[in-house]
Amino acid sequence: MAHLIIGTAGHIDHGKSTLVRALTGIDPDRLREEKERGMTIDLGFAFLGDRIAFIDVPGHERFIKNMVAGVSAIDMAMLVVAADDGMMPQTREHIDILSLLNVRLGCLVINKIDLAEPEFVDLVEEELRSAVRDTFLQDAPVFRISAATGEGIESLRRHLLDVADKTEQRPDRGLFWMPIDRAFTVKGFGTVVTGSVVSGKARLDDRLELLPDRCPVRLRGIQSHGKTVTQVGVGERAALNLNLPREQLERGKTLAAADMFTPSTLFDVQLTLLKSAQKPLKNRSRVRLHIGTRETLCRVKLLDCNQLDPGRQSFAQLLLEEPAVALRREPFVIRRYSPMLTIGGGMIIDANPPRHKRMSSEVIDQLRNLLKQDPQEICEIALLQSDERELSGEQLQKNTGLQTTVLQAAMESLVRSEQVCQFGSGNKSLFYHRRNSDRLQERIVAELDSFHRREPLRPDMSKAEIKEKIASQMNPRVFDSLLARCAAAKQIQIQPTGIKLPQHDIRLTDDEEKTAKQIEKVLNTTPFAPPTLQETAAAVHQPVEKVARLLGALQGLGRVLRLEDDLYYTAPAIQKAEQLLREHSKLAEEISVSQFRDLLGATRKYTLALLTYFDMIGRTERVGEVRVIRLDGPSAPGNPQTAN
Repeated sequence: MAHLIIGTAGHIDHGKSTLVRALTGIDPDRLREEKERGMTIDLGFAFLGDRIAFIDVPGHERFIKNMVAGVSAIDMAMLVVAADDGMMPQTREHIDILSLLNVRLGCLVINKIDLAEPEFVDLVEEELRSAVRDTFLQDAPVFRISAATGEGIESLRRHLLDVADKTEQRPDRGLFWMPIDRAFTVKGFGTVVTGSVVSGKARLDDRLELLPDRCPVRLRGIQSHGKTVTQVGVGERAALNLNLPREQLERGKTLAAADMFTPSTLFDVQLTLLKSAQKPLKNRSRVRLHIGTRETLCRVKLLDCNQLDPGRQSFAQLLLEEPAVALRREPFVIRRYSPMLTIGGGMIIDANPPRHKRMSSEVIDQLRNLLKQDPQEICEIALLQSDERELSGEQLQKNTGLQTTVLQAAMESLVRSEQVCQFGSGNKSLFYHRRNSDRLQERIVAELDSFHRREPLRPDMSKAEIKEKIASQMNPRVFDSLLARCAAAKQIQIQPTGIKLPQHDIRLTDDEEKTAKQIEKVLNTTPFAPPTLQETAAAVHQPVEKVARLLGALQGLGRVLRLEDDLYYTAPAIQKAEQLLREHSKLAEEISVSQFRDLLGATRKYTLALLTYFDMIGRTERVGEVRVIRLDGPSAPGNPQTAN
């Protein structure tokens, strides 16, 4: 089930805000001036359950730029017409804007039916149907309602919930992208921005970037649909608490994945001039560009004609008067500089192009090719969407729908350019995107940092534990490769027992050191038959939990070794046991369990535990019922770790 963002549209005073309030119980008019004048000026927001968000837009012609900012990322339009007023000029302009922005879902609402005769409502519906003919709304259902009396509201609400149930989540490009539509300060929290997540995911403490400023941002808090959450994803409304001053943030800027997007003053576009445009658009005309939530001025450089006639299409280059950012294939709207009328729009082909010559067949052919969905981009999107999971060639083919030969060529190119990591070969190949890898490495480091702060006396975190927390679905060999990359970059250290940050050191307090020495003394009382954890705790008169933590710290410090069955030996005991082996090797090259038991003066249980350890580190080798002693290597470590 998808998250659904619904935007209102329609003329001023046709009851859009009242309708949203009737559906949700939330008044979207938040400004005092709006309440005093009874007119929506800026964007308003409301929620219906956990999956539907409403963006209420102003209907007055003076606030069209606010309206465009509001509907730039909606999934569905709710076009509202008053039964006592009928179609108005602003209604028609809103229909044009919604069409230019590639909105594909919608419904038609005739409001205020309590103020008009049924026959007049019939005429309004007929006029409305005529106005939306040949648009995405031509087959949209019509609801006759009264937001004031509640008539028809429940039927409309059920329809919207049903649409949310049946609508698939919008395609995800994988990288986080959220145009900002509001910025404000919350006492006690700091700066908060809101917006609709167009792509990707963001998690608490993620490193993002404010564009086009290129300012690094840390995500300190997340709310979605009025609830505090730990992450937010594509298709959701989000309120994000940032570590930036309010003065740096405003509508029109974008929060995005860090270091992935470059602001530009040139956009290559496919441009359509509306049939309703009053006159042709000449080359280098100055217009108002609306993209995402941003409005900026630009000039239109027509690349394949000298003027664009109403109803026609052209390739063009937009020359922006200030830097901006955009996604490839992102829709936009243009309005005349003066008078401010919506005249057209289109789709971004390239958000960072070089400057082009006009009337160049080579440029036009290149733009035509770019209009086609690129197989490499499709593969990258599929891999980025997989987040913490690698994909096989078969999964990629299923997710992308590409032919086998096309898919193979695309993946070979991505692997060569090091955008994608390949594990294995042939049919057993697994693929993982480099950006996901980089992000996962950051999460591994962050998780280890958190672990060390929680457990300062533990030497390291087990590989199994960190994999479960960070990438439980990932193939083990892929995860091992990522750990190796982290280690090569000196971000982590891989120990025999687990993983730690290079800077992590175990430091005992004076009180802990005192207890630790008492523990070592107890263990050394019977060095080759050490007491159990519970017996040790009783001997030093300390809680079992505290003694367990200190034993873990002593392992990390190399002062204690834990063998199977939770047997704890001190470093001197291990060294003494090896010395006994050395002395025996002068008499014989082999030793039996019973012979070593007699040397130690311990039972078979403890003897086997030590011999198994010496087998593991290569001091002995089991051959039948005896051990061959191999002591030509270095002595048993004075900094032993757990043998488990």
